[in-house]
Amino acid sequence: MDVTDVYEKAMEAVNRARKGNGPSLLEMKTYRYKGHYEGDPQEYRSVEEIEEWSKKDPIKKMEGYILKNEISNKNDLEKIQKELIKELDEAVEFAKQSEYPGSEDALEDLFV
Repeated sequence: MDVTDVYEKAMEAVNRARKGNGPSLLEMKTYRYKGHYEGDPQEYRSVEEIEEWSKKDPIKKMEGYILKNEISNKNDLEKIQKELIKELDEAVEFAKQSEYPGSEDALEDLFV
């Protein structure tokens, strides 16, 4: 739930591997904001729990960090977000317009 912490730990793992000290395992504990499926009533957790975790949202925290440290400004971040949404919308439309793969492709590249 902390982008900077993940980056630092990942760099430690990369540097460890580059020095020949073997692989590392990074466990990323996160919170799932949405239910298990669209329309999930989420009766297994309270509104307060969701609100509390929303305050820890890593994307919002990183945005605050970027703005506070003047790495970028609100206008540039909004522009980036609009570009990403456009790219995602185009990818979804491409997927919808594409043919389904044949059953013979189900195991392709699965055991590489």
